Amino acid sequence: MKQEFRRTRRTLSILSILSPIGALALAGVLTACTGSTDTSDTVRVFAAASLNTAADDLAAAFTADHPDADLVFNFAGSPTLVRQIAEGAPADVFISADAATMDTALELPEFTGAQPAVIATNRLVLATAPANPGEIATVADISDDLIALCAPEVPCGALARTALGEAGVQPGRTTEEAAVSDVAMKISTGEVDAGFIYATDAAALATTQDITIIDLEGNVDTTYPLALTTLGRDNPAARAFADFLSSEAATDILTDHGFRKSGTD
Repeated sequence: MKQEFRRTRRTLSILSILSPIGALALAGVLTACTGSTDTSDTVRVFAAASLNTAADDLAAAFTADHPDADLVFNFAGSPTLVRQIAEGAPADVFISADAATMDTALELPEFTGAQPAVIATNRLVLATAPANPGEIATVADISDDLIALCAPEVPCGALARTALGEAGVQPGRTTEEAAVSDVAMKISTGEVDAGFIYATDAAALATTQDITIIDLEGNVDTTYPLALTTLGRDNPAARAFADFLSSEAATDILTDHGFRKSGTD
């Protein structure tokens, strides 16, 4: 498992964890990043992997008004994040990539009394490898290709299977990944002919690589609900960050990264 760390004092720390780990190990990692898991200005944000593209800008905007805040991001597939929290990993804020996974989280004692709020929406697309070696123009063209998609329990995987079912198409071969960022990586490196990722991830890839982005028919939209844990509700910095993510300033940043406003088509 590869773990990547980046931190600047009192601004932003990012921990990318793209496969399941034990809660004790994660708690130890968070302690190592921040020096303490109980620092009042530390906000531990467990966020769906697809939010990684906007994290730097969101953190910069928030810490401009809250210079003492230390944001620690843990990015992974939404079910993985819920599992980590259930196993005891300390979290203040949880942002899921769909409502169903948030509903699962709300059954945990860590979310007693939580009131989720949707901060953005996204849409699944089919993105090809650079230069489109499979000459894929529509989803119907993938019957002989190697296609990456998220595992079925991950929001992007559930949406991909919905899109395939509605199109009546089955890929020639598939590879299943734990998070949308893993699918995006395989697209970027050309390990697959194409993959199902969110529009935001595709837009980020398109800034540096010659990929083809193919829109999908049907209901392939998803929401991003946010909820504070019981730890987060006792953490003033976490409450402030949650409020910020529902603000117009945060919405503008998310929109700049390809997310859609909550409640829009």
